[in-house]
Amino acid sequence: MRIPYKTKLLIAFSIFSVVLIAGCVDTSVQTIPDTIDYSSQMKVVNLVIGSTSATVSLNGESLGTVAYGSETPTSSDFLTIPSGNKVLAANFGTSSESYNFSASSEYKFRAFMIGEEGSSELAISYQRYIWQTPNSEEGKSLFPSDTGQVAFFFASPDASVDEVTISGTETVTLEGPYTKGSSVGYTELPAGTYAFDVSYNDSLHLTFNYDLASKGRYTVAVYDSAASLKSAVFVDD
Repeated sequence: MRIPYKTKLLIAFSIFSVVLIAGCVDTSVQTIPDTIDYSSQMKVVNLVIGSTSATVSLNGESLGTVAYGSETPTSSDFLTIPSGNKVLAANFGTSSESYNFSASSEYKFRAFMIGEEGSSELAISYQRYIWQTPNSEEGKSLFPSDTGQVAFFFASPDASVDEVTISGTETVTLEGPYTKGSSVGYTELPAGTYAFDVSYNDSLHLTFNYDLASKGRYTVAVYDSAASLKSAVFVDD
């Protein structure tokens, strides 16, 4: 059977179009990955009363030993981990504890072990996105020049902090009350030396001095029982 002339033309045009379209495909486009691996950055702080140290592991991987009032890693670098659900296990020598938590995607944070040995808990304190570094375009607004920033975390089970006064080039008072698990976000101050006065339980005081560097960010932990209240300054950035 003879194919009509118009039908031949249609078939030829269709073949030409398929070839033309195939030749225009951009083979340089990358395939979208099936999964995206998100990361977090963390440090672990031991503020558990009654412990001298704790041997800690994260999802079965050893993080080493962290002394009371200290953190791990002890270097300036935070530990980079995959984001998601985690189990932090701590062996205090005479007791053990497991804490379940979720490492939020792309966040930098500290995990504070607080309370007393045998009845401790975990509190997470977030700082910033991990890509908001001091010298990056995304992070430069968080790190103004000639300015230091200080945050607070309160872990004492029986000390009610009435207020915190920071005195130096400027004087700032943070009004409480602050109890176990309370936190205060960053306060910006001109870089320099400052005196800290933590007033608690109506008439008691904890005092210390610290230098706030330009573009430096710090977290002050107030911990231990009211009878022996302590402070520790941790460098965030």
